[in-house]
Amino acid sequence: MRLRFPFGRKGLLAASAIAAGVVYWRVRAARREADDREWDEDMGAAVEQGVAAGQAAAAEPEEGGV
Repeated sequence: MRLRFPFGRKGLLAASAIAAGVVYWRVRAARREADDREWDEDMGAAVEQGVAAGQAAAAEPEEGGV
């Protein structure tokens, strides 16, 4: 028994190429989103470290000050 596919072999190849393109596009979008989330987390951590360092520097008395 043969499974009939509209437009024959060329149609099957075209459909598989389209499906592969959609999968590639979704995987790429997911990777970009993960990279964006990681970058946001890194920047948030850097800002928190900067704030903590600034508060620590402001709380320490100056050496040899007036």
